[in-house]
Amino acid sequence: MVLTFFPKTVEEGYTLNFYRSTKFGENKNLITTDNGSWVLLNDEEFSLLRSFRVHEDASLFSILKEEGIVLTKDSIEKVVDDYRQRFNFLFLGPSLHIVVLTFRCNSRCVYCHSVPKLPDEKKFDLDEDTAKSIVDFILTSPSDSLIIEFQGGEPLLNFDVIKSIIEYATEQSKIKKKKVVFSLVSNLTLMDEEILKFLMRNNVIGLSTSLDGPKEVHDKNRKYINDSGTYDNVVYWIKRIKTEFKQYFSLNALTTITKYSLPYANEIPQELFDLGFSGIWLRFLNNLGFAHNIWGKIGYTSQDFLSFYKKSLEHILKLNEKRYFAEMWAVYIGKKILQKKDPMLVDFQSPCGAGIGQLVYDHKGDIFTCDEAKILGDTFKLGNVRENTLKEVINHPTVVSMMNISSKFPLICDSCVWSPYCGVCPVNFYMTQENIVPKLSGEFRCNILGEIIKTIFQKIIFSENDRKLISKWMEMPLI
Repeated sequence: MVLTFFPKTVEEGYTLNFYRSTKFGENKNLITTDNGSWVLLNDEEFSLLRSFRVHEDASLFSILKEEGIVLTKDSIEKVVDDYRQRFNFLFLGPSLHIVVLTFRCNSRCVYCHSVPKLPDEKKFDLDEDTAKSIVDFILTSPSDSLIIEFQGGEPLLNFDVIKSIIEYATEQSKIKKKKVVFSLVSNLTLMDEEILKFLMRNNVIGLSTSLDGPKEVHDKNRKYINDSGTYDNVVYWIKRIKTEFKQYFSLNALTTITKYSLPYANEIPQELFDLGFSGIWLRFLNNLGFAHNIWGKIGYTSQDFLSFYKKSLEHILKLNEKRYFAEMWAVYIGKKILQKKDPMLVDFQSPCGAGIGQLVYDHKGDIFTCDEAKILGDTFKLGNVRENTLKEVINHPTVVSMMNISSKFPLICDSCVWSPYCGVCPVNFYMTQENIVPKLSGEFRCNILGEIIKTIFQKIIFSENDRKLISKWMEMPLI
């Protein structure tokens, strides 16, 4: 915990927590702290805070003490507990384990961050023996509850090994007395009745696909190798799962915004709403992988995205007049603002969850910090399931360096009022700037996240209806 001590405040029996501030409207100043507290002060109140004279206003003193900005002997334990709760994920051990079944894929999405191989290149598949070694490694985690998530490429191209992992992990988890659940990330284009029924019978509770909006948008972004769109097949299985199998699966659809998406700020959330989803995550495009090579065609400025996001958010708020339908940036940020909880979104945590909350395993049994890192060769490799222990992996110097950088204290983030609610991704910075220590001034991701956090704060502070709605969204399952 960072405290700022001043002789005058000590004489009055209190000191001040480290805080950051910004003007937030006429005669308004937003104050934030690293333990997650925040308060809106008028100019006169802010002047008392800045001059260490808050004890002259009993009402203000009480508010600031309650929020953990003023620290006294009888209030400091609450602030310490806030810190403890916000950073409890540091002590849980890796609970999300992503297994890459294959690098093969039957699609060629324009913004793919992976290194997809052709469907007949089976040398990039995970085999059963290596898969069992991965499961054995995963079960050494100290966490009592574990998620094994199947990814690719397109993981259904190697479905026999998915079956093998599920059967072996289920058997071994009973012996190890661990709770293991499974999740599948798939483009759904290879789904069939047999696969779906197997997943239904075997504790695969999460299904995740991608849907980028109406057909005219989705089919520009997400294509088969032959350049035809995937929309019709994806929506067919979405409708089947959401009607005939809805009691068995939690299905969510990730949405990525490209330049093609920008004119469809209303139509994109409307599409997912009409298909029965409970929300949408308006994910901005990362300048990585395929997207980096054609950024001039599918990319945009941070301001382009923010204009889209704000317009789309207003449409989403109107949709809630019919039924609850969440926007996930608002949920993730709302939890940090209103509950002082971290929703454990890996690249939106601080420190980031790569290597400490999530590990990724490729077809050779090599272990990486996170999903994006697996395509970077040995740069973010932490070991191999046959050669290293979990303790060696999570204490790897790369993990330590990433935690240090993503704590944000070495960065200009430390002076940013939004810092307590934000997170940095060292792998993203490495891929875009060739250094995990980023230059953040004017940086694309930094600009977007800061403005989204500001937007959610404005909704929470200045609109009672929006605050109630975001609070309600926070009670819904995360998608």
